[in-house]
Amino acid sequence: MKTSSLEDIKRALTPLVKQHAFLKLDKPITLTSGKTSGVYFDAKQITLFPDRAILFARAILKLADLNQIDCVGGLTIGADPIVMAVSLMAWIDQQKPLPAFIARKEAKKHGLQKMIEGYELKKGDRVLVVDDVVTTAKSTLQAIKIIEDCQGIVQQVTCLVDREQGGAEALAKYHFTPVFRRSELENS
Repeated sequence: MKTSSLEDIKRALTPLVKQHAFLKLDKPITLTSGKTSGVYFDAKQITLFPDRAILFARAILKLADLNQIDCVGGLTIGADPIVMAVSLMAWIDQQKPLPAFIARKEAKKHGLQKMIEGYELKKGDRVLVVDDVVTTAKSTLQAIKIIEDCQGIVQQVTCLVDREQGGAEALAKYHFTPVFRRSELENS
């Protein structure tokens, strides 16, 4: 499937997302954003399973312009499995070295006290920022701030699902291209 089109990859990924990650709840829950919802996207049911993560990573790689990207990263914990899957699939499918990093929500109090683990961003590095689900984009914007504080350049932002609750608007100044929008999954 490495040479498949984005549409083919999404066609294979859609039933997996709908079966494993798209939960319609009996009563609303509070999301990280603080909003409540009767629909929950448990993206870890995609990102932590190899067959599903490979499809997701390949979809991201189809959305990304790898000639304009030096590395991939995002905020822990949602981005952790995604950055590694994307990095591995870039190498496996395209022999493109795409080193990965994760941004911490706060610096460690011990050890090297880093904000970023893995690939060390250099000034001017062009970054593909990944996340699992975007609602208001608060977590994604936190990752972007850390990247920009390290003088990285956010080239593109992507996620598995845009819940269509203000995140795309909050990321308007960045090239935001989710793999799926909530309405796309609800209507398919």
